[in-house]
Parts: sequence; C-alpha cells; structure tokens
Amino acid sequence: MTEINQIDLQALAERLSLTYFKMPFQHQVRFNSRLRSTGGRVVFPRRGSRILEAEIYMEVNPKLSNEQLPGIIKHELAHYMIYLQKGLHHENDRDFQRLLVKVAAPKYSPLVSVHKSAYLYRCQGTQHHEFKRSRKVDIRRMRCGIDGSRLMLVSEYHAK
Repeated sequence: MTEINQIDLQALAERLSLTYFKMPFQHQVRFNSRLRSTGGRVVFPRRGSRILEAEIYMEVNPKLSNEQLPGIIKHELAHYMIYLQKGLHHENDRDFQRLLVKVAAPKYSPLVSVHKSAYLYRCQGTQHHEFKRSRKVDIRRMRCGIDGSRLMLVSEYHAK
C-alpha cells in the first residue's frame, strides 16, 4: 500500500510528466480504491462522440507500493501523451509500446487478479460433466446444460 497523500500524488504525476514527456499534465490525479487488478487508468469523459478535454483525469490504485507508483503513473501518462498526438488508441498500438520502452514504464500492472471463490460442480447424469464457477449455484434450481441432470457440488475454494 502506498503511503502518500492526494497532494503528493498530484505533484508526483506533474513532476514525472515534465521529466519524461517534457509536457505538463494539468489534470486531476486521484486514488480509486475500487480498482482491483489494474494499476491505474486515464479517463476520457465523453459527451456524445466528443471527448471533454477539460474533464480528463487519472485514477491510481492505492494498493500499489511506493516503488510501483512511478511506473504506473508513467504508463498512464503515456496513454495521455499518445492521446494528445493521435487521439484514442489501444494498448497494443505500436507508438504506445515504443513510448513505454522510451520512458521505462511497465507494460502491465504489477497487481494480480485474484478470484475469491471457485466452485466445481458435476452433473449426476451418465456422462458426469464438470462445471467450474466463480459464483455459487443453487443446485435445487439449476441443472446440467448438456443433459439436464441434477448438479452436485464437488469442491469449493475461497481465497483471502
């Protein structure tokens, strides 16, 4: 978990923007605790098909460590700088990938997506089809989608 506050986060983003991209980032940067597996994102609000330039902002995951934070901010700033040059783009865009290498920003988030639960069901028909689910299923109501027989919970796993 990062230990910097909102003001220091804003200052860090502005400093990295000037240092690595030679352009100011004059939009808001904030923490978003709802982000799970992604390190951050730049949000381009729209009204119809038009992007509202004045309302662009960056969100950063507060679960990142202080060592990971500059890399993620550089990655998101690269998205913003490519947007200024070319407009909206994709992660695998060649110019974006080159810019990541140039500023030594990570391609992927260091955070790992963790599934909290996993359930394994087996149908009680002759074929014994198996189904993995992330959510629990009501076996009194649900049936096997292949042969229509009843389901049985075989195992469940809960991650912390």
